[in-house]
Amino acid sequence: MNNQIFGSKFRQLRKQQHITLAQAAAGITSRQSLGNWETGKGELDFAKVLLLLKKINVQPIDFLESSINSYLKQTTSQISVAYVNNQIDRLLHYANKYLEISHRNLTDRISFLRAAVACNYYMDLTGKDITSTSHKLRIISHFKRILDGEEIWNFEDIYFFGNTQNLMSPRNIYSLAYSLNYYRQKHNINNREWINAVYNTLINAEFILIKSDINLATKLDQLLRQKWDLSDNYAFEKIRQNFMHQLIEYISTQDDSKIIRQLHILEFEQLLDLKAGFKTAYEQVKEIYFS
Repeated sequence: MNNQIFGSKFRQLRKQQHITLAQAAAGITSRQSLGNWETGKGELDFAKVLLLLKKINVQPIDFLESSINSYLKQTTSQISVAYVNNQIDRLLHYANKYLEISHRNLTDRISFLRAAVACNYYMDLTGKDITSTSHKLRIISHFKRILDGEEIWNFEDIYFFGNTQNLMSPRNIYSLAYSLNYYRQKHNINNREWINAVYNTLINAEFILIKSDINLATKLDQLLRQKWDLSDNYAFEKIRQNFMHQLIEYISTQDDSKIIRQLHILEFEQLLDLKAGFKTAYEQVKEIYFS
């Protein structure tokens, strides 16, 4: 099991509970083997990791998914900072840098992930697609085993999908969103990070489809409005999804009264960042369909 991601995370949780290395390892593995795994110098098989998690009272889904999510965010942190700060030249630098690295080593998945995320953000800010057909095929091939039903969705796949959608065709976006939503319906996973990642990735997919293929966007909207039953703890996500539905209605009817009302409500509630994002989305859709 990947020691670089999971070993250090386990060590952090163990220490938080004041459990010694010897106490955690007892009856499962040797103290030295556990220490090597925690410090990135060795591997442990999955069965032993499950026993270790049980000993420190941590649910496997919480441990695995949150660890991968944290690792992925660290992996692309510099790229994300450049995107948030609208640093187009820096994004282009990262994109070219990691495309070159991944081109020299086709097995380097992390460099290609970084390259794809940088290219995705660069396109979002500039409208310019600097990826080739082979790059797009490589992105889609990452999900082939999931679409074929041979693997399940995990945080890495959700993150990769959510941050490369600008580089995909509408059909590919819809197919992956359909697959992710189907997996979500069939597996009752209550991990908050998992639900946030899935829901926001699907909402982002819907918005890109709204701008590129309204028919597929409408189909996805219908899927996402079924059987979520989210609590009020996910109010932000529910507001976002409802706004996507309002955009689709606006395109169909040319009546933007619901959207204008929503923007006023957000301003009244002092949700100014959310209002700014919705206003930008509304203006983009208005320009695409009615300019």
